[in-house]
Amino acid sequence: MNRPVITSLRPVRGWVEPGAWVRATAGISSSEPTSVRVSLRLLDLDRAVAATSVEVRLEAGTTSVELGVRAPGLERRGYGLEAAVYQGEAMVASALDAVEVLTGPWRSPRHAAVIDYSDPAISGPATGALVDWHVNMAQHYDWMWRHYRYRPPDRSTEFVDALGRMVSHRALRASIDHGHAAGIAALAYGSVYGAETEYVERHPDERVFDAAGQPLSLGGTFHINDIRPGSSWRSRLLAEYTGAIEHFGFDGIHMDTYGPPHAGFAADGTPIDFAQLYPGLIDEAARVSADTAAGARVLFNCVEGFPLAAVAPADAAALYLELWPPDDGLDDVVRWVDRARALARGRAVIIAAYAAAMREEGAMADRAAAFEATLLLGSVIAAAGAYHHTLAAGDRLLVEGYYPAAVPMEPGEIAELRALSRFSARYVHLLSDPGSGLVELPGLELRDRSGAPVAWSSEPRPGVIWARAFRTPEHVSVLHLIDLRDQDDVLWTRPKRTARVRAGLAVRWPHASERARVASPWSRDGSPVVVAGRDGWLALPADPRWQMLVATDRADRSADGPQSAAGT
Repeated sequence: MNRPVITSLRPVRGWVEPGAWVRATAGISSSEPTSVRVSLRLLDLDRAVAATSVEVRLEAGTTSVELGVRAPGLERRGYGLEAAVYQGEAMVASALDAVEVLTGPWRSPRHAAVIDYSDPAISGPATGALVDWHVNMAQHYDWMWRHYRYRPPDRSTEFVDALGRMVSHRALRASIDHGHAAGIAALAYGSVYGAETEYVERHPDERVFDAAGQPLSLGGTFHINDIRPGSSWRSRLLAEYTGAIEHFGFDGIHMDTYGPPHAGFAADGTPIDFAQLYPGLIDEAARVSADTAAGARVLFNCVEGFPLAAVAPADAAALYLELWPPDDGLDDVVRWVDRARALARGRAVIIAAYAAAMREEGAMADRAAAFEATLLLGSVIAAAGAYHHTLAAGDRLLVEGYYPAAVPMEPGEIAELRALSRFSARYVHLLSDPGSGLVELPGLELRDRSGAPVAWSSEPRPGVIWARAFRTPEHVSVLHLIDLRDQDDVLWTRPKRTARVRAGLAVRWPHASERARVASPWSRDGSPVVVAGRDGWLALPADPRWQMLVATDRADRSADGPQSAAGT
């Protein structure tokens, strides 16, 4: 009997507004012509909140079928997106993805870097395809002619940039346009720190110097300039920001900084403290951006977390931290996320932490272990309530601050990391609701299937399970369990032992004494399974790396999921 197969499922947009239509395209392969019914369901945990179905005539080969359902009116919520194929009453194929319902992409900013502007026919579709990762925010990196002048003086559309790369502004426009069609906002990389050598040689009064009188620069290529109010560099910078938004249709500016040094001296000898100057610059950039295009916003890079407390009150659309050693432990990442969430005033927190283990030649001898560091880091960031920025071009991992040096992923790696992205989108309201509060964990006990205690810690530590719990505004308790038992350290810059699928844990947790649901990015396509308890213990399935236990109020506990696991 011919049994059709769903070969692909993709939402047309990674997010829609409350009450809008969710449209998805399924590719269905059949060895011969046949008639089937194709359904699409929107799942809140394991409960369908919207559904539709259509009768379809499949031809031999692959047929593309588009379906749509209307999203509920709730704001900032993630849903599973399930397509299924029926022959008669029998379901013969199914596939799962996810979609977010948001009032705008800044409510859940999922980043990727766009780094290739060689050909419009390549760059445009590649950016649109980032919807496969649930990306809704593209950071367009090194798209400009120079850091001090974004468009060439002769207004040519093709040129060589300051680092010798060929860039086509026609490809840039195609990338922005395709992204917009997929619901992906475009941020223009715009450095705060300075300009190329030829510029500062013509404008020596804009340089910033150290205590010994030496000009500050990034490797002698990009020079740190004076950003005080009224300075000529500040005026030029803001003019370039507005020109980028107006001319190319960018939705905002990614304001990048170099990090240290944090202070210097202007050409006239006046001390400069960047922590004092950045907030005003952010506010001014936000104001001129919004004046140029409705809804345009800015993002500011706190390199090494500097100066988070000073800039948090400024008008950035989210808090963005780029972390480097010595903050290279998973515990360091969690502390930074907690600090940022406490200062965010409801905004999202984005952590740029790059896959350094994938860059080291020695580490690549065991590529799986090098990649494991990225999967663990992404899991920890999501479970802590933030967003991870490490993806470039849809198939690469950022490994350093110069994004074109990104390392290509292998197909299996893409599948694993995409599963994490899909999971984070499906459960966004459980993972990073600004109103969620941390829950202490008295009474939490973990045992293996033999009944032996399993060590856990409220901080990521080697050799234990990291446990973290939140209580959402909807009175849902969420417990995260990330397995670090096989790890000798928690450094995200070094390879990690690959995840093993062990026998499931038994969990005693007062917030889930009767019934709960558990989900993992790498099991059951991220779908939840109901776990029933006995004598206060819940038996979890054997899922790798990260398990999320969801306990709703008693009134919600009558709804069984589509699967179940026996209690102890």
